[in-house]
Amino acid sequence: MFIKSICLSNFKGFIGENHQINFKIPDGTTPGSGLNIFVGENNSGKSSIFEAVDFLRNGIKGEIDRIRSKRENNTQPEHACIELTFCGDIENSVNYFVQSNKQTAFINSITSNNELRARRSTVDCKQLDLWNENSQGYSNPSGIDAPFKKLFETNFIWADTNPSDEAAFGSTTLCGLLLKEIAQAHITTSEYRDFQDSFNSVFNNPNSELRQKIAVVEQKVQHIFTEQFGQAHIHFRFDELKIDSFFKSASIFIDDGVDIPMSEKGNGMQRSVALALLQVYAEELAHDEEQGQTKPFYLFIDEPEICLHPKGQTKLFEALLEISKTKQVFLTTHSPYFLVTPHLNNVGLFIFRKDGISNTVEDASLEKIFPWSPTWGEINFKAYKLPTVELHNELYGRLQDKNGKFSERDFEQWINAQGIQFSKYWTRVNSDGTVRQPYPVSLQTFIRNHIHHPENRQNTLYTEDELKQSIEEMIGLL
Repeated sequence: MFIKSICLSNFKGFIGENHQINFKIPDGTTPGSGLNIFVGENNSGKSSIFEAVDFLRNGIKGEIDRIRSKRENNTQPEHACIELTFCGDIENSVNYFVQSNKQTAFINSITSNNELRARRSTVDCKQLDLWNENSQGYSNPSGIDAPFKKLFETNFIWADTNPSDEAAFGSTTLCGLLLKEIAQAHITTSEYRDFQDSFNSVFNNPNSELRQKIAVVEQKVQHIFTEQFGQAHIHFRFDELKIDSFFKSASIFIDDGVDIPMSEKGNGMQRSVALALLQVYAEELAHDEEQGQTKPFYLFIDEPEICLHPKGQTKLFEALLEISKTKQVFLTTHSPYFLVTPHLNNVGLFIFRKDGISNTVEDASLEKIFPWSPTWGEINFKAYKLPTVELHNELYGRLQDKNGKFSERDFEQWINAQGIQFSKYWTRVNSDGTVRQPYPVSLQTFIRNHIHHPENRQNTLYTEDELKQSIEEMIGLL
């Protein structure tokens, strides 16, 4: 079961109705087929998608106004609403992971094209609705909120997640949850029963050496109590410790030549361990050994490049490409190391922008500049309005190839016929070092020659605005 799409209405920066994103679905074999990458400037809504998924599954704690869109006059006239559409083997997931008395409500909500649509809004944050194909509307079958959470797992690493906190062994941290899952499955083993017997033999058996020493204290306390307050029997009983309490004093050590606590390592090392823990926890939590089934789970990683050096980013991305063959992974990034890969065509790439005060999202696969799109230069230009020499080279070469004009002279004649003026002069340098007379060229060829002949110092440099203008004009000619 996978997340097919999300639809946001008046949620944070997504002002207005029906901002829809259609996600990539794993195909089981292709690296990156289930990987969805969000790029764009800060405050353009990338992390809001993560928050929206979390809101739909878990509701919200605290003030709802923080997720409702604000208008220019700072008012919030509309309620926020999130819809998720699931696809894949939904019925199988329902049968294995939803309690039996609630399964019918979910199975009856699976549409004829095998989709399950769920909705939550700030009108009533505690109410989860399911789409009913027969009535063509949403309804709220009684008691589905908790079973819905059991249907799939979401696992988040936020940009501000403290790696040391996640590597601690508290009840809500990754390490604590991971070991708790393992420990709960261990309490029925003979090994653990032997431990229980040993515990009781030492702490609660009246014949144990420890218990006899404690009995002396009990007798003294009882004697004083009887003299002062009256007759009563006082004794100490040691309840058996819960298994997860044994992990509270545990800690992670890393030996990379020196064996020291993880908390004393650098932030990059700590975050790498936290990301590894997330992946292991997701696998362990989702897999039901008794039933031989794996619960659908989705990884959400906010700016994974934080504190990771380039090689570490590359290795992490390679791991995510492999995981996303069969699992859905969602990440936000500003790093080129998550975008320079031959597998980028397989990935879902979404470009986030600000349009006034509202966020917009473009699926990069739907508006390709090149047959081999997307490229790093193309992404930079669309996501950050950043013109690059890489994109200029790609566009110039694409126009040459598309029109069969490979010499400078032929290309200049062609581009001039398309309405591009010869607005610059280029000065050639002969192989013997002599300088030729300047001749008129298009801005495109002027910049192209600069890029390809950095040794030629006879010409003035182009500006970033000129680079942007040249790129935009070439895009217009495609």
